[in-house]
Amino acid sequence: MNKRTLHRMFSVLMALVMAVSLLTGCGTKSAEQVQKQEDAQTIQVYLWTTGLYENYAPYIQAQLPDVNIEFIVGNNDLDFYKFLQQNGGLPDIITCCRFSLHDAAPLKDSLMNLALTNEAGAVYNTYLNSFKNEDGSVNWLPVCADAHGFVVNRSLFEQYDIPLPTDYESFVSACQAFEKVGIRGFTADYAYDYTCMETLQGLSAAELTTTEGRKWRTAYSDHASTARVGLDNAVWPGAFERMAQFIQDTHLTADDLAQTYDDVMDLFRNGEVAMYFGSSAGVKKFRDEGIDTTFLPFFSQNGEKWIMTTPYFQVALNRDLEQDTARRSNAMKVLNVMLSEEAQNRIVADGQDVLSYSQNVPLRLTEYLKDVRSVVEENHMYIRIASNDFFAISKDVVSKMIAGEYTAQQAYRAFNTQLLAEEVPAADEIVLMSARDLAEYIDRLIDLMPTRQRQVFNMSRREHKSYREIAEELNLSQKTVEAHMHEALRFLRDNLALLLWLALFNDGPVC
Repeated sequence: MNKRTLHRMFSVLMALVMAVSLLTGCGTKSAEQVQKQEDAQTIQVYLWTTGLYENYAPYIQAQLPDVNIEFIVGNNDLDFYKFLQQNGGLPDIITCCRFSLHDAAPLKDSLMNLALTNEAGAVYNTYLNSFKNEDGSVNWLPVCADAHGFVVNRSLFEQYDIPLPTDYESFVSACQAFEKVGIRGFTADYAYDYTCMETLQGLSAAELTTTEGRKWRTAYSDHASTARVGLDNAVWPGAFERMAQFIQDTHLTADDLAQTYDDVMDLFRNGEVAMYFGSSAGVKKFRDEGIDTTFLPFFSQNGEKWIMTTPYFQVALNRDLEQDTARRSNAMKVLNVMLSEEAQNRIVADGQDVLSYSQNVPLRLTEYLKDVRSVVEENHMYIRIASNDFFAISKDVVSKMIAGEYTAQQAYRAFNTQLLAEEVPAADEIVLMSARDLAEYIDRLIDLMPTRQRQVFNMSRREHKSYREIAEELNLSQKTVEAHMHEALRFLRDNLALLLWLALFNDGPVC
C-alpha cells in the first residue's frame, strides 16, 4: 500500500472517529429514518452549522416550493463523515467550512465534477483555480468569504501624525515611528497556529497565486498522487524570506508567542499597539467602543495588496446524482439558489460584509471594509491553504522563526521535512473499539481539558449553542470562543491519534 493511500485512509478514519464520538447530539436524522424516506426525490442538504439553518435554509426552501428539501444540520465540518458511515453514501449537497482540498481528497471520487456547470463558471477564475484538481475537474465551489488583514487604530496615527500605510515600505516606517514614542507598531495572537499560518501565507499571497504557485498547490492537493508532496523550490523559499523580513521589520520576538487574542485586544484597546492581524469584525468591535479603527490589507513586498480570506463555506454535490436525471435537475436548482445573491446575503449577520467569490453577486461592503474596496475589486482575496498539516507545521516553524531559532532557509527546510514525513500508518485491519467505549474514552479526555476550554466545548457540542451565544453567555469575545474550540478539538485529535497507535500495536483496544 502506497504512502498516499495510507494517508487518505488515516484521514478518513480519524474523521469517522471524531464524528462518531463528538457529534452524536447533532440534529441529524438517524440512518433508519433516512432510509425510510417516502419521497425518493427528496434532496438532502448538509449544513455544517445550525447558523445556516436559521435564516439561510428557510429562504432556499421558500424559493423552491416544488422541491422537497431535507436539511441535515451538523455541528461542524465532520458530520457528513458520520452520515457517510451510517448510510453508505453522502447527502446530495454538502457544505463545509475551514476546508482544505488536500484534506478532502479522500472524498473526490464520491463527488460530482462541477467544472462545466454555470455555477462554476460564475466563480472568478482567481478563486476557482484554488479548487481545481490536476485533471481540471472541480468538486467544490467557494461561496463567500471572511476577510483578514490588519486592524488599525487610526486615532493613534492621527495623534502622532504618522501616515497610514499604503505599501510595505510605509507599513514598516509606521512601525518604526510608533516604537520611537513607546508604542508597538504591530503584533498579533501568535499563540495560535492559524495566526502563524495566515501571516506566512498572507505576506506571499501575490507569489502563491502565480502560475508556479497554483501548480504547486494543485500537486499538493491531488488525491491521485502516490507520494507526499513537499514545498517547491520556486515559490516557497521566497515565502520564508518574506516572513523573516517581516519578523525583523516588526520586531517580533519570543514574547509575542505568548500573546492570546484577548491579550492583543487589551493592548489595542489601551493604545499600546497600533496594528494587529484580524478581521473586519475587529473594526466594528472597536468602533462600537469609540475607537476610530480601519482595516488594511497585507502589503506584499512586490507592491501588491492582498486580503487573506477563509470561505464561509464550500459546497459540493454527490456524484450519485448523475445516475438520476430528475434528482440531478432538482439538486442543481437547489445549488443555484444556494449560490444566489439573496441567499448569500442571509449567510452573514446583519452589518457584516459579503465578500462573494461569484461574479453573479454584487459587492456589498460595509463601512468597515471601505478602505480595501479596490483590493476586493481587483480579486486580490487570497484563499488560504488550510490543511491540518499546514496548521500544525506553521505553528512550529513560524514560532521558531519568531523566537530566532530558525533562519529563513532553516525554516523552509524544516517545514518541507515535516510535510514529507511519514504519518501515523493506517491499514485495513485496524479495528476500532465500540462506539460506547470510544465515547467513554473521549468523556475522560474532555474532563482533562482546562475548565474554560471544557465549558466552551460542552456548550458547543452538547448544548448546541452557537459561538455567538457562548460568547455572550460567558462574556468572552467570539474569537476567544473559537480559539478555545480550536484547542479543544486539537487536544482530542492528538489523543485519538495516540489511541490509534496503541490500537495498532496492541492485541486489543486500549482505554
